[in-house]
Amino acid sequence: MQEVQGFIVLLDISGYTRYIRSHNLRHVPGIGKRFREMSEAHGEKVVSDLLETLINATSPLLRPEKLEGDAVLLTAIAEDDQAFAVKLIDCLQGVFEAFHKRIEELMFVQTCMCDCCSHMRALKIKAIAHHGPYLLKTVAGFREIAGQEVIRAHRLLKNEVDSNEYLMLTDAVVSLAGASDTLRMTSHEESDPDLGLTTVWVHFPDDH
Repeated sequence: MQEVQGFIVLLDISGYTRYIRSHNLRHVPGIGKRFREMSEAHGEKVVSDLLETLINATSPLLRPEKLEGDAVLLTAIAEDDQAFAVKLIDCLQGVFEAFHKRIEELMFVQTCMCDCCSHMRALKIKAIAHHGPYLLKTVAGFREIAGQEVIRAHRLLKNEVDSNEYLMLTDAVVSLAGASDTLRMTSHEESDPDLGLTTVWVHFPDDH
């Protein structure tokens, strides 16, 4: 087990649960069940494709650690944290464009009219970036990351931001990058009963 200082990033596809469950014909006798099953299968394929898009959009800057349902956890250990933080924020801004570009590509070639295929544009992306210490460990041959700051990053997904698409940076990342001077951002504090207050900066990307 090794403790390191690094960047922790979560990319979460928002609207996923509603998207997968939006089956308008689920109650139609006969075709309802088949249509629902087809729609669910297509929905899973779309989300898998989009997760792969997110991983590709952040490679090779970030290392994917784990897929977590409709989200991906990524990390990076940098030689120069300040320089890396600037590159990271630029990269994460590009994630939104890559994500929505891929949705438009899928919509363009998609002829299926099931609910999931018809409502891909309802999917959005939330990006959270944090910097701090975490543990690297190996369990049954698999690399795992753990520690309080990993928990903090995950709990920031449950926040007070009234939007389903944004870039959220903790004060630790902003302090390294000076991002508040170059991005339109607002700051506030997120409260957690176990971890206390975390100052975050939120940027809302342009509408796609």
